[in-house]
Amino acid sequence: MNRSNWSETLRRQLGRLGKFKYPLLVLLLGLALLAIPVRRDEAEAAPDPAAELAADPATGDDAIRRLEQRLGDLLSQMEGAGRVEVALEYAAGPRTVYQTDTSQEVRIDAEGKETRVQVETVLTSGGSSQGAVAVQTMEPSFRGAVVAAQGADSAAVQLDLVNAVASLTGLGADDITVIKMK
Repeated sequence: MNRSNWSETLRRQLGRLGKFKYPLLVLLLGLALLAIPVRRDEAEAAPDPAAELAADPATGDDAIRRLEQRLGDLLSQMEGAGRVEVALEYAAGPRTVYQTDTSQEVRIDAEGKETRVQVETVLTSGGSSQGAVAVQTMEPSFRGAVVAAQGADSAAVQLDLVNAVASLTGLGADDITVIKMK
């Protein structure tokens, strides 16, 4: 069967389908696309908890303490506030997510299938130094704040303190407590 006979036969068959030829062609095209194998990266398929490596807790605590100190110093500059100290309670400290390389090995033993997943942090080297490739740096998320201020007996000062802490930390007003310092 040459090309012109094949083309004519196809046209006759499509003509018999009438108004159903286009939906049928779309269906066949969809099935053909589903049959094409797609390689999905393991890291994109499901987030791996081992892929997130938290920052050193001591470093995170130091960062929070520095933030508390800076915030206290800033709030002390507010009119009527007097001396101010801030305590922040955080839900999750600052952390860095590093690029990882995941490999999966499947071994079949006598009792069934055994799967082993190996996760390695991607390293970069520049000259004599070597470091991990950071994908994302996450800021700390806070649970609550307590502000102790000498001028907290004034409602206007309390409101200003709450608004200032809320704007820096992202906390709601109900998560911030302002108390009078002795």
